[in-house]
Amino acid sequence: MKKGILLTALILTFINLYSQNTYVFFGSFNRDKTAEGIYVYKLNMKSGKLSKVTTVKNILNPSFLTLSPDGKYVFACTESKTPNAGRVSSFEFKPQNNS
Repeated sequence: MKKGILLTALILTFINLYSQNTYVFFGSFNRDKTAEGIYVYKLNMKSGKLSKVTTVKNILNPSFLTLSPDGKYVFACTESKTPNAGRVSSFEFKPQNNS
């Protein structure tokens, strides 16, 4: 009985994991702020396919990205060797709007 409950719980957990949207963020080295700096893709956990969702411009060389604990903001660090030295920028992330 306990094994059956445990197995059912594990199956439901994996189904839930596969049904959730998983997003992947890429930073890039760009020489111009008008070029895309951050790329956002949706990852299909079953097939491994990445689908482009959106891009962010007006950020120069975002080399380190992290998501806030609540998933509402993306923080990006820019390189210290860029004009005006390095900095941290934040962007609101709205997966329901693909932005």
